[in-house]
Amino acid sequence: MPLKNSKKFMVVIAAVLMIALFFIGCSSTAKIPQDAVAVVNGNSISMGEFEKTLALQRMSYEAQFGAEILIQDMGTGVTLLESIKKQLLDKIVSDEVLIQEARKNNITATEEEIQAAYEPYLVFKDQNESFQQFAEENNIDEAYMKQQIEKDIILHKYRDFFIENLEIAEEAAEAYYNDNPAFFIQEEVSARHILVEELDTAKEVLQKIEEGEDFIALAAQYSTEPGAAERGGDLGYFGRGEMVTEFEEAAFALEPGEVSDIVETRFGYHIILVEDVIRETQKYEDVKLYLIEFLKEQEYQEHVEALIEKAEINKREEF
Repeated sequence: MPLKNSKKFMVVIAAVLMIALFFIGCSSTAKIPQDAVAVVNGNSISMGEFEKTLALQRMSYEAQFGAEILIQDMGTGVTLLESIKKQLLDKIVSDEVLIQEARKNNITATEEEIQAAYEPYLVFKDQNESFQQFAEENNIDEAYMKQQIEKDIILHKYRDFFIENLEIAEEAAEAYYNDNPAFFIQEEVSARHILVEELDTAKEVLQKIEEGEDFIALAAQYSTEPGAAERGGDLGYFGRGEMVTEFEEAAFALEPGEVSDIVETRFGYHIILVEDVIRETQKYEDVKLYLIEFLKEQEYQEHVEALIEKAEINKREEF
């Protein structure tokens, strides 16, 4: 459906394009070598590695949205490309912090593991002539790819190592459950809508509904959404987070049989009829194991932030 949020980012190579943002403070660039973008606890991160990884990021965005997307202002006076550069540098620096910690704990990647992960990349490359040309132009060679794969394996192993050694008491999970009741309510609504482009048309349709005309017939007559005539504007069941915010807020505020006022979204003007509402509270016993895993992940993220806070990091401010 056109209303539902879609994943916007195409992952070309998972080991390289996995983005997890951390807030890393900048410090003086005086100690950064000319050919480096950052120094982490005395270890330099090369400009070459950064530029190759950035090239892969750019390729992914351009393949999905076109080259023009990268020079667009993000609404803050910063282009998307500038934002990507800063995020990527933060990612590379945070990865280096974690890899250093992993090596302190004797966590490594074997040649067999690296090669096993490298083989699918080779298949992808061999079947894609345009990527072969891109890789050659940007010096995306075997050494670089295996370096990125090695890092990715170590990062995953370190996360697993840390989490496996954590113990979360059931009392902590139960306390979290009791302190956050809204998190454990599952809500779904079944709804129909009529989508029109003009506000005056929306007002006309709403008046007809208020006068008792059939919603489904009006959806077939007026709605501009593809397939509306056949479905009568039916959207089926959906949960929170599946629709654009304005539409979601209006739909979840209605009870079965109620019709919304006119709702404006980037798609146009909507009138919503909610046909059914499902609200269920998940029992603690049903979510206990998931909660324990969630709390472990939360502790891991706090651990990562603490490592970054403690690390000596110098980043190049302009690159």
